[in-house]
Amino acid sequence: MKKIMVVGVGGVGGVLAANLVKKYGESVSLIARGPRKESLRQNGLTLHSDLYGEFTVHPACIEEDPALCGVQDLILICVKNGGLQKVCQQILPVVGEHTAVMAVMNGVSAGQELAQRLGKGVLVDSVIYTVSSAGSDYSITQKGSYTYLNIGSHTDSEEGKKAAQEIADLLNAAGVDCKVSRNVQAAIWKKYVLNCAFNVATARWGYTIGQLAADAAKRADCRALMAEAAAVAAKMGVPLPEDLVDKHMVTMMENTTPNSDSSLSRDFDAGKVGEMEVFSGYIVRKAAELGVPAPVSREYYEGLKARAAGFI
Repeated sequence: MKKIMVVGVGGVGGVLAANLVKKYGESVSLIARGPRKESLRQNGLTLHSDLYGEFTVHPACIEEDPALCGVQDLILICVKNGGLQKVCQQILPVVGEHTAVMAVMNGVSAGQELAQRLGKGVLVDSVIYTVSSAGSDYSITQKGSYTYLNIGSHTDSEEGKKAAQEIADLLNAAGVDCKVSRNVQAAIWKKYVLNCAFNVATARWGYTIGQLAADAAKRADCRALMAEAAAVAAKMGVPLPEDLVDKHMVTMMENTTPNSDSSLSRDFDAGKVGEMEVFSGYIVRKAAELGVPAPVSREYYEGLKARAAGFI
């Protein structure tokens, strides 16, 4: 994979892009727009990282229009779900028959949307675990001792499996921990089940994890939110461990820093809807479609929409 493109240079895309540019230099193109694009061109991409250290890279190619970069070998899509439709249109000219395309995004539906909208390329699904964010100066801050991905072929085809292994080798060589999963959908849903409580409850109440943990009723709600999401996964045929919710409750309530919040709660605090539909609306609609009871998820979705109604 000699030509690599990263679309979206926010918290997640920035961590990946910084390490890829550091390792592969001019082989990497970044897609950004507006002030972010100008800042990256003038100042480079700076990563402040507990895991990778502090460094700045200067990408050779930073464009707003992917078509200017030519057909790619690998495209990493690191945008919020609301921007995926537009991104699919933009990258069509640079997706060849054998181009590997991997969404590194929240939720569980990005791979399917890519398949429907692109109609070409080799699709690889992924889930990433990292704590990272973009600053007002467009630098990236990564916190904690981990950043890792699980990835796998979207269709379980031999070409997809080969692409997934090549991507894993490429990322690992750049210092980013990446493993090929036998069942990447299960890996994606494991994280999604957690976020159906983590993001939804913190945003609904404007609470930190510590505040949620101290409230017995809201702890119970978090368990119910995850249990309902897991029930939807089971109905869809996605195999998840029976003790997943119990383990997620320990992770969320006992092993997470008490002052932690979520990307959705930060968006709500800033008066933005963010990925409300990804973490809440999707599971409510899918539960209704499949006939899975999800009363707590519906209650929280209505609560989120009521809070969002006041946003300008």
